[in-house]
Order: sequence, then structure tokens, then C-alpha cells
Amino acid sequence: MNFKLTIAAAMAAGEQITLRPAYCRGRLSLLAIALVACSVAGIADERIRPSAGGDEMFPALDDLPRLSGEKSGSGSRVLPAVEDDPRTSPDSRSRSTRSSRGATSNEKMPSGGIRLEPVDDLPSPFRKGATSGFGNRETSPEGFDEAERSALPQPRDMAASDDEQFDWTLQPVSVADVEIGKDWLFEHGKPNLTEAEEDSYVELVRAIMDRRTLIPSQLPENANVTSAWETAFYRFAEVRRQAWQNGKIKLQLKTTDHSDPFARGNSRVLSSTDHAFDVKELTKYSLQVDMQSHPADFVGRPVVLYGLFTPLGPKELQAKRTLEGEERIFTMQRGILKNLRNTEVIAMVDAISYVDPQSQNKPSLAWPVEKRVAIPVMVKGWFVKLWQQQPLIFTDVARILTPRPYDEYVRDHVRSKRKVSDDESWLYHETLRQLQLTSSDVQAAIAQEEQKSRVRQLLQDVREKAGADRLVLENQLRNGAIPRTDEGKTEGYETRRRRLDRQMSLRENRYLQHQANQETFPLFVDIFQNPDRWQGRLVTLRGHVRRVISYSGDSTLFDGQPLHELWLFTDDSQQNPAVIVTPSLPKDFPVSSDLINSVTVTGCFFKMYVYRSQQENRLAPLVIAGHVSWNPTTDQILALAKDGHLPANSQLLASAKNKTRPVSDTLVLVLGFLSLIVAMTLWGRVQRDRREQRRLMLLVDERPDFRQTSQDLFSGPFADSRIEPTRG
Repeated sequence: MNFKLTIAAAMAAGEQITLRPAYCRGRLSLLAIALVACSVAGIADERIRPSAGGDEMFPALDDLPRLSGEKSGSGSRVLPAVEDDPRTSPDSRSRSTRSSRGATSNEKMPSGGIRLEPVDDLPSPFRKGATSGFGNRETSPEGFDEAERSALPQPRDMAASDDEQFDWTLQPVSVADVEIGKDWLFEHGKPNLTEAEEDSYVELVRAIMDRRTLIPSQLPENANVTSAWETAFYRFAEVRRQAWQNGKIKLQLKTTDHSDPFARGNSRVLSSTDHAFDVKELTKYSLQVDMQSHPADFVGRPVVLYGLFTPLGPKELQAKRTLEGEERIFTMQRGILKNLRNTEVIAMVDAISYVDPQSQNKPSLAWPVEKRVAIPVMVKGWFVKLWQQQPLIFTDVARILTPRPYDEYVRDHVRSKRKVSDDESWLYHETLRQLQLTSSDVQAAIAQEEQKSRVRQLLQDVREKAGADRLVLENQLRNGAIPRTDEGKTEGYETRRRRLDRQMSLRENRYLQHQANQETFPLFVDIFQNPDRWQGRLVTLRGHVRRVISYSGDSTLFDGQPLHELWLFTDDSQQNPAVIVTPSLPKDFPVSSDLINSVTVTGCFFKMYVYRSQQENRLAPLVIAGHVSWNPTTDQILALAKDGHLPANSQLLASAKNKTRPVSDTLVLVLGFLSLIVAMTLWGRVQRDRREQRRLMLLVDERPDFRQTSQDLFSGPFADSRIEPTRG
């Protein structure tokens, strides 16, 4: 204002100068100085005043497309982006290219290893002391484009505002964020929904449905829409986790217990119905605690939860105002979501439909409400409000977790004969998590049925082909192309028919043998020759492992859990490995050994994986498994221990030593003495039997002496004349 007054005064002085030319030169000099000072102040004022969309400390994102029913200038959106900021320019973002993940240089990896580099190993704007390179357009392992990552809230952003706190309710993070910046009417911490909250709920559900429809228009033409959408559900939790690690978010776990009114110095509540809250600092980021602590930051944000879902009954939301073509009533299934140990309720969930391995791409509405069963599910949904102490999550489709993987998803979204790409990473880790959480015994049973079905199919194919070949021979005989019997060097119909029957019998007997003993079926060869038949299905491979590589999994998609890569060789693989990836190994598994026998793996055949071998690229089946079975023999355990691959306190080694422990000297003497007594007893009995046998033989061989007369022999009472023998 002062500068404007100066200009006005100077201009007025200039008008007066025209009347008085004697003072013209001095007045014009003053006018020039005033104009220069005004321009400098204006430039400074432009640098100080924050722009509508962002500044150097708070870079703005591109404004999302307006959804249906949203009025212009309603204030529910973030401010427009800075036009000249290269980090938020749509052109620069569309020019960004995606690159596949690579292995870290400090770990020994096989050429062409499948390990996906975790986000913690890359420069990140969320790590302390890290700087974001705006010129780098390569994507990070979890799928963040570096241009997008630079526009996300960074540590310096969070600490640069006037109140030293970053406003999370105004900053979009992913394409799945809905209505960020809108003033919602949800009352967090209270149960049920008021009339105003139901209206906001309906508006949120409509915005979610519209966002799913509009997602292709928000991505570059060559972007994978499914991958971008599915991966977006993990983004906000990852941003919050890294902000918590840098101390920008405070999370405190409240534990409740009844207070003791008789305890000395007790200043807490005295009523037995009240609770005293003890605040406990967390040592690991918890999405559950974050949603409970900061519910306003999560409204409209996508989250991913695993748990046991129990449907309670249908819930209807009615919209008061609808446009033509819009739904007026939304019917959802409301239920409680407990943790996988079934010990704690972690969320209330409203789900419109669900899918399982039988339906997959056809969501179902037939919820099993009557049985009240707890269903293991993966919920990809949006935070609505804090329902008492648990979040209320809305999802359009809940995915039921069973031991059978989603094979149609794998076949639709995974491309074989190449490495695992960023677009496949979400399904790769979600399938791995599903197999980790479900029963390995049921997986093995399903794999066994899959193999039986395959053998039956091959047997049927052989019989059908034999029948077709017989029909061809009969047609040739009928047309006169071949004679019935052999004529010279020309084989006749009968010779060819006998050879065909013999081949058919051999093939049929072979498959009947595979049905009786499944371990004889060359599964590796069948997978290698027919990968499309097995992709997405469960298989069981048995053999020996020659290489084990361990690394950290993706921090965004797999929570940084350790993963193990095994190179498995089967009896029919002919020195070609199968690559096994699993999050868990058996106890005392000798990862440092070059040869590990008696290994059995049941997992999902994901794709034919390309790896580098010496001077050429080769293919190997990639199997992701939740568990690995190892049943070594006693000799194998002792050999591994001798080479130093088993720890000295290994229970497996102790059990093997107990089976082969040498007998003590005292026990040898006792056993020898007892053996001597038994031998002497047996020897004495044998000798006695032999003497008795000789005596009986002598009696049998003795000849009778007939020199005595009958009177001498029978001189008893019958010799008396007074005694007559009786007759009859």
C-alpha cells in the first residue's frame, strides 16, 4: 500500500512538473526510483505468497478428475497444481517409464534371479537424510514412479507448516484415494450411523464406484490398469509406515485394565466399571493402531486387511437424492472381521459381494449368513469411520482365501516366458500370502487330485487317438490304399493294426501305473511341455535342492517378510531346475549346503521363468509355495552335521544321534553273559534230546529172543489146569 501511495504521489508530482519545467529533471528521477522499488517489492511478494496448488515445500499433485455429482468450486478438492512444477506436470508424469526390479549389488544372486528389490533398499524421500531425485524416472519396486514419489508428503513437508504438522486429509497418494480434502460428517468413535453419516456414506460409495470407472482415464495409455488399481490399495499404508519410521506420526497403543481402589497412591478411576488407560509406545508400525489413532486421516483411503469374516446380515443404505441412472439403495453384507488367530476383532466390514476360487471373475451375493461361519478373507476396501474402537471398512468385493489359488487371475494377468514384472508383482505376493495362510495338507491333497485328473485326461487322449488311428486304417483298407495282408514290402492292414494295438497297450499300461503310483508320473516334463495346462494350479515336486538364497520381501506388498529361493531338481528334470519361492523353511533347514535331499514342495505354478545360464537364456518353472517339507534320512542328517551345515544344538541332529548311538561296554557284557546262558541252556537241551533219541533207537532196533518156550514165559496162573480160559 505504501508503494502504491508512493507511485500516486510521484505521478502527481509529474503532473505538477509539466507546469513547472524547472523541476522536471529532479522529479522524474524520484519517479524512476519509486517504480524500481515497486517492481522489486512485487517480485518479493510473489516469492513469499504461496501459490494455489503448492510451493517448494508442499508440492501439489494433479487434480483428480471430478466425479459425478461434484460441483465446481465446492472446496472438496485439493488446490490446482503448479503449472511450471516438473514434478506435477502431467506431461512429465506420462513420460515416465516403468522398469523391472533388480537384485541388490551387495547380495550374491544367480544370474537372472527373481528377487524383487524391497523399497527399503532404494533411496526414498521418506527415509531420514534421503533426497528425492526429480530427474530419475525409474519406478521403485513397489510401483511408485519417482515423479509421483517426489510429490508425496516428505519429511521436510511434514515439518514445514505453521503448526509443525502435515495435513494428511488434503494430500492424495494413489489413484484409489476417494474425495480427499472433503469435509465428511462422520463422527469417529461412535457406533451406528446417524442420518447425516448415512448420507455421507452413500456419497462415499458412489465416489468409489465412479473412481473405479474413471481409473483408465487417469493413467497413461500403456499403463496396466489392473495392476495400478490393485497396487494402489497398499500405497497409503506404506506412506504412513515410512512417516512413522521418521518420527512424523505418533502411534500409541492403549491397554485397558481395572484399577485397584485399595492401591496406595492410586490416582486413577475407582469405579470397577471404568477403565484406566496405560499408553504404550509401539516398536513396529501397526495399520490397526494408526486407523484407531488418526481416523480422520483415513477417510476415503484404501487399505488391505486379512482376517476371519463372519457375516451378520444384510445392511441397506438409501440415498435421498439420486440422478437418473444412479442406484438409490445399496445392499451390503455387514460382518465382523477378526484376526487370523480368531482372538480379536480388528474391523467392521460392509461387503457387497465376494469371490472364491470357484467363482473368481463372477462375484457372488449368496453370503452364508445362517451358519455364522468365520471365513478367511482378504479385504481390499476403503476406510469409512471409526466404529467405537474398530474401523468400518467398505469393500465392493471380498476375496475368500482357500488352499486353492486363483488360477484364472494368474492366467489372465501373468505373462509366461519372462521375468516377474512390476505389473505382476501384486498378484505374485498376494498368491504367496494366500498359500502361506492356508493349510499345506489341503494344498497337497488338491495337488494330488490335480495330478490324478491330468493322468486321466492323458489316458483318455491316448484312447481317443488310438480309436482315430484305427478308423484311418479301416478307411485306407476300404479305399484300397493298403492291402489286408502284407504284399512284398508293403505292410498290410493286419500288420499295422497289430502294431497300433501294441503301442496302445503300452501307453495305457504306463498311465495306469501312474494312476496307481503318482510319484512315477513325470510331472516336471509335463509342466515344461504344457505350461498353459498347469499355470495357476497346485503341483507337488520332489527332489533335491542345490541352491538356497534368502532375501527380504517387498515391504509394501509383503510387509518385508523374508523370502527364500530354492533351486529344486527332480528325477525327471534332466538337470533343469525348478525355482521355488517360499516365505518359510523347515526348522534346521541347511541353507548353506550345496546338496539337500528329500525335499517336497507343494505350490502354485506361477509361470515359466527366464534366467541366465552361462551364455544363454533358459526357462524354469516358477513355483510359489507357502511351505516346504523336508524329510531327511538319518545318514543324510549325520552327513550334513559332519560338514557343518547343522547347528550343534539341532533337535534333528540329536534325534538322529539317538537312533545310531553306540552300545556301552557294560551293556555289551550283560548281553554277552545272557547270550552265553541261553546258548548253554539250548546246548544242554539239544544234548539231552539226542541221548533220548539214541536210547529209543536202540530199543527199536533190538531183536527179540525166541529161545525160551511159551511155558517158561507164561508160567503164571494160565498154566494151572484148574483154570480154563473163557471163550466168547
